[in-house]
Amino acid sequence: MRRGALLAGAAAFAAASTLRARAAEGTVRIGVVASDVSAEPYYADANGFYARAGLQAQIEALAGGGAIIDAVASGSLDVGFANLTSAAAARQRAIPIALLAPATVYTSKAPITVLVKARGSPLRSGADLRGKTLAVSTLRGELQVAASLWIDKTGGDARSVHFVELPFASMAPALAGGRVDAAMITEPAMTIQKDRIELLADAYDAIADEFLIGGWVAASAWAKSDAARRFGGAMAETARWANAHRAQTAQILAARIKLDPAVARAMVRATYGERLTPQTIQPVLDAAAKYGSLRSPMQAAELIA
Repeated sequence: MRRGALLAGAAAFAAASTLRARAAEGTVRIGVVASDVSAEPYYADANGFYARAGLQAQIEALAGGGAIIDAVASGSLDVGFANLTSAAAARQRAIPIALLAPATVYTSKAPITVLVKARGSPLRSGADLRGKTLAVSTLRGELQVAASLWIDKTGGDARSVHFVELPFASMAPALAGGRVDAAMITEPAMTIQKDRIELLADAYDAIADEFLIGGWVAASAWAKSDAARRFGGAMAETARWANAHRAQTAQILAARIKLDPAVARAMVRATYGERLTPQTIQPVLDAAAKYGSLRSPMQAAELIA
């Protein structure tokens, strides 16, 4: 056996041993993004839900879901937040991750991600976006998929739209300056920039009235551990509590991600999934496959741990 193969094998064995040891002692390293959509670990930590499950949480904020998936796959994190499109695409690239628990659910009753335009813009439908420029946070991600589906359903042609990647905080200035014509924006940027933007559409409704936006993913090996089972139970308890205690979660969110408390109270709040079901996952996977964000169609069961 070559020396490189021996070293790789030793590294894999060491990583697996570390995961087993950490699971045994109850320490769980969790990756989040600085947003309400993945804030459940903050709420669970503040209310003792992890402690009751025999877990000690180490919560780390990363730049995005892609970085979290990489960290989970490498063993740097045990579990982390990822949107479903990114998680499914990773599985199709043979990255050994699995979906443990639901995170945020999109609901048309309280849309936390919407398609916006500059104030006073005459745009009304997908037909008006032919040949226009539309900003998303990640190219070929879930936001682009939703926007494309809405454009095609409302008389436009998503293939004619030029999609560009921008941070949420940069979207309103880009709209005001005419650098983009529309943008898919989420909270809290939507509330922070409300004076400069105007609703064009609840584009996620084109996927379904209600579906899972993202969830908690783990390395496939760790997903089989007792710690993973206890983590899933704690997240279900957290979702039920958070959905019923908006004022308390707003306070925790503002403190943990350094957000203006007034914004936290005013913005559209995330709705958290209390059960992991294929029915809330499949619409996203079907739309992602249709618009090329997945290599091929995928069934929800392939993603669930």
